[in-house]
Amino acid sequence: MKQPAFELDSKFVGALPILNNVLKRLHFSQLLRRHLPLPDPRAKMAPAQALEVLTRNLILARVPLYAIREWARQVTPDLLGLESDSAQDLSDDRLGRALDRLFDVDRNAFLTEFVLHMIRVFQIDLEQFHNDSTSITLQGEYAEADGRRVRGKPTRVISHGFNKDHRPDLKQLLWILTVSADGVVPVLFKVADGNTEDSTTHIETWTTLRRLVGRPDFLYVADSKLCTGDNLQFIHSQSGYFVTVLPQSRKEDKLFKDWLQAHSADWKEIARRPNPIRKDGPWEIIMTVESPIPDANGFRLIWYHSSFKRERDSQSRQTAINRAWKALETIAEVLEGPRCRYRQREGVAKKAEEILRQAGASRWLQYDIEQIEEHAYRRKAGTPRFGHALATRNKDPLPSPLEADPGNDRI
Repeated sequence: MKQPAFELDSKFVGALPILNNVLKRLHFSQLLRRHLPLPDPRAKMAPAQALEVLTRNLILARVPLYAIREWARQVTPDLLGLESDSAQDLSDDRLGRALDRLFDVDRNAFLTEFVLHMIRVFQIDLEQFHNDSTSITLQGEYAEADGRRVRGKPTRVISHGFNKDHRPDLKQLLWILTVSADGVVPVLFKVADGNTEDSTTHIETWTTLRRLVGRPDFLYVADSKLCTGDNLQFIHSQSGYFVTVLPQSRKEDKLFKDWLQAHSADWKEIARRPNPIRKDGPWEIIMTVESPIPDANGFRLIWYHSSFKRERDSQSRQTAINRAWKALETIAEVLEGPRCRYRQREGVAKKAEEILRQAGASRWLQYDIEQIEEHAYRRKAGTPRFGHALATRNKDPLPSPLEADPGNDRI
């Protein structure tokens, strides 16, 4: 008897059941449909349905718009909220039109309602927030992305700026994200113009967080871009708290290091943790001391010392010294050769400075230039053997390194 033919149709499941459960608890679908304009009854797929598929794709796969239809065909339809044959309707044009509908939404109201509901459902602690920003690098000219208003709403300027991907030739936007210390949950984000200075975004971010939390006494943690007089004074004036990093360019950095040369700091151990690089390596010991020299605005300064960073800095320092020493010895051989192109003392000094600068060893290596006069004798053409001419030349050997001082670890 002939066996009935069958086809094996495999579908992707992955983390979709977990993600769907989270989205369900967040009431994401209901919230999206409530804020979006009413769909066109003639449309094959409502904008909210297309955006829900796009959201799942951004979280799990992040394929381009034109590839989402193919991705959806490989997924169990009901996990995407689709009918069995609805995936074919997910064209990039339809997804683009759905994003246009989302642009017209009052996104501030939408996100505020979404975040507040998330905080209540998952009971997120709001005592501490961490903020950071980065650049989103874009390819292309984007000539029309000049900040003009579109359908009554402001848009962002895509422009050149300080690119954190080290691509100053490309345009960018600035992405600002704030997460809770409890679970690293995103609670606030913003996209700013590409040429926005990071330090100018903190007052607005902190003010928005205050409205979200309902009080000012939470702890706001950010990198050195927060450490400006205007930012710190504003948060302090609003009875807020902050932790930030003092830039090395600030005079307080040099004042404390100079103070350490003449005083003994009372370092206190506050924590130990496993070696972050080697499992069998020594534990990292973290110590702190409060600076006797306050911030220029009167705020407390606390210095941290990491045993792991000290070891890492020591290795980097020795690598820089070895690199510079090797380069100096190489140039010394050139200077001793018969075809040396360095004839002036200034040229030798310039080359030595360049070597130390490129190796990053200027702080630890010193050099001295010794001018040695050599007498060379050669016969002059057309003279008897008993006659000779005396010629001299000056040689400027490469400065020999005199001292390699490891110096103090940077705090």
